[in-house]
This record gives sequence, structure tokens and C-alpha cells, in this order.
Amino acid sequence: MGRILLYSQGCSANLSESEQIAGLLAENDFDVEFEATIGDGFKAIILNLCTVKGDSSALKAVRNAKENYPKIPMLVTGCITQELIVALQKIDPKISVASTHAVERIPDILKKVIAGETILDTQKEHSPKLGLPKIRKNPIVGIVSIAEGCTDACSFCSTRMVKGRLRSYAPEQVVKEVKILTESGCKEIWLTAQDAACYGFDLGTDLAELVKQILSKAKGDYRIRMGMGNPRHTLNYSEKLAEVYKDERVFRFLHLPVQSGSDKILQAMKRKHTAQDYKKLVEFFYSRFSDFAISTDIIVGFPGETEADFQKSLDIIKWSKPTGCNRTRFVPRRGTVAATLPGQIPSVEKYKRSAELTKIFTETALQNNSGYIGKKLSILIDEHGKRESWIGRANNYKPVAVRGDYKIGDRINAEIKNAEPFALIGEEICLTQ
Repeated sequence: MGRILLYSQGCSANLSESEQIAGLLAENDFDVEFEATIGDGFKAIILNLCTVKGDSSALKAVRNAKENYPKIPMLVTGCITQELIVALQKIDPKISVASTHAVERIPDILKKVIAGETILDTQKEHSPKLGLPKIRKNPIVGIVSIAEGCTDACSFCSTRMVKGRLRSYAPEQVVKEVKILTESGCKEIWLTAQDAACYGFDLGTDLAELVKQILSKAKGDYRIRMGMGNPRHTLNYSEKLAEVYKDERVFRFLHLPVQSGSDKILQAMKRKHTAQDYKKLVEFFYSRFSDFAISTDIIVGFPGETEADFQKSLDIIKWSKPTGCNRTRFVPRRGTVAATLPGQIPSVEKYKRSAELTKIFTETALQNNSGYIGKKLSILIDEHGKRESWIGRANNYKPVAVRGDYKIGDRINAEIKNAEPFALIGEEICLTQ
């Protein structure tokens, strides 16, 4: 049927959907490429885009694709808002669009696009994104969607408008998917959702129970990475999660987005947790596991955020010492409550605060990572790094850069020789050392 260029951005859920799209297209005799050099020969381009942080990065990807492949039909899918559709039509009215719920329809939609039709598919019916064929970008990483949508309605977020309310996938379906992946050679299993922490609330279960079922039924040498979870939900079953983390097949890592250190701003965000809730969880897991790693998110420049509010966000980063911090400047999304709130922060001030947050996080992360120098860690090589290195993941998911004759999936023992803000630097050692 021809070559298709498939570009993906955003979260692991988006990446998982791209892998499913690639698998479905392959079943329809398309040759899918995730990355390609500029040139002709493609029948179409599919852009699986993310708009959670605004439309700018999505529209930039579209413009770049139009510049590099001006004559090739384009299909945009992913987190599609009405605002994005309007912007796409201004770029080129012939750009076709398919909603995030259209994964299984993509092959049929694409055939119409290649035939010259312009498609606007915005259907919102849900179907479990499990059991579909996949072509994995990383041969040892299996991404499993465990739910779609969420139970919250944060004032700044458009995800609820795109994904809808929480719909958890049945535990037996998830376990079956994990078993297929581990039996096919996956060494890392990423459990992903818009909010993994509320998994199962609509089914009378929770994330900890799901992971227990996976661990009991999926045998082999693999590690589970649990997806992002809001603090208020995680608090409900933190003791059960602690029991799960005792299993060596679970990365001792938690993505816990606090978003602000100020309770006033959290209330305006409608986050339904407090800064103290986040601190309780950080203290809880740090006290039980000496190697536990927390990652978090911060939004700067939210409407009404004063210098004092912003300072509280800096303070909570200094205090919790996260291994990662997604830093976002507030972008008003049409249709959200936050877009109409008073006290909108000027762009120049948002950029200033973002730069200061980056500086503080970088300093804190370097201090945190420097404490690992001299330690010996078991790491799983899971990707190519920069400067002719490999990246391995420690048991708390911290990235460790090493050089040597390795391949994806190797497990080695490394001594940490140096540290950078975003990675540890290691050298392989023998078990007897």
C-alpha cells in the first residue's frame, strides 16, 4: 500500500496509540516509519499530536511537516480540540483530522485521505485500547493503556474535554496484554493513563490491586513503571502501594504532579489536593525506601499567582528533591475555567519564573544525583544515549549513562562515577568487585 511517516509527540499514552496505529497499518500492508529523512516516497503523513500544554508545539509540528513534505497528504490525530481544528484549517484546509478515539478506524480513514478526500472524524465513542496489534518503537518497552479519561476537572486542563470521564479497562484485559508483552521480550512495562492513580475507581478496585494481579500472573524478568497519578487519589491506598513497591519487578518511582506549592493556586486550579498532601506522600515513600524516586510537575504563571505563591513552588521543589520535574508555563485553553480567570500573568513574567524554576530544579537535581556517586547499581539498558553512550535504568528508574559494547535489554552492574542534573554517569563493574 506504500510508505507512511508516523510522527508522535506527548505522553506515553500517545506513544502507545502510535504503536497501535503502526500495527494496524502494517496489517493493512502499509510500511510505517516512525522517523525518516526529508524526501519523497511517502503516501501520507500521520501526526499524532498532544495539546495538553497548548497548541503551539502541535502546530509547529504540522508546519514543519508541511514545509518538509508539501505535496504529501496529512492526517492529524491525538488530543484534538476544536481550537486546534480551526488552526489546522487556516494552515491548510485539506488537512484531515481524526480524534483520539479513532485509533481502530485509522487504516480506513487513511485510505480515503490517500485517495484525495479530506476527512474530519470527531467521533467520541470509547473502545478499550487493548488487544490491538503493535509495532513498538523500543523492542523492550511495552506500553499498556489501563484507562482513559479522569475523574477530575482541573480548571486549566483540556484533557477532560478530549478524553472524557474515567473508563478503566478490566484487570483481566490488562493482565493479558502484559503477559503478551513480557512473553515477547519486553523488559519494561509502562502502565499509562491520563491519571493512573484513579485506575479502577469505576470498577471497585485500584492501581495497587492491578499491579498485584500482574505480578502474580505475568512471570519473567521485567520491571513495571506506574504512570502519573494525582496526589489526592494516591493517598487513598498509599499503604497498599508501598507493599507493591517491595517487589523488585516494580520500579521504585512515582510521578506525582503537585502543579503548585501554593494552596491558594491549587484551589484555583481545582486540583483537590494540598501541598501538604504531596508532602505526606513524599515523606511516606522516602521513609520506607531509601532509593525511592519522585517526579513531579509544576505550572508557573497560573492566573493570580503572586511572587509569594511562586516562591512556595520553588520551596517544594527544594524540599522534595524530585528526580524529574515537568515545568510548564500556563497557557489559557479555550473552554476552560482558567482561561477566563482574573489576574492573567504577562508572558514575560511567565518566562522569567520558568527560567528561575528550571535553575532551582537543575541545582536540586544535581545535588540529589551527586549523592549516588560511589554507589553500585543494577541497571537495565533501555535506550541509546548521547555522546556514544547507552542509558540504563536503575531500580528507581533513574537514568544511568554508560559506555561499552551493549545492546538494548542488557542488564549490567554499574558503579556511579559522576552525576549530572538529568542522569547518573556509571561504569560497568563485575559482581565480585
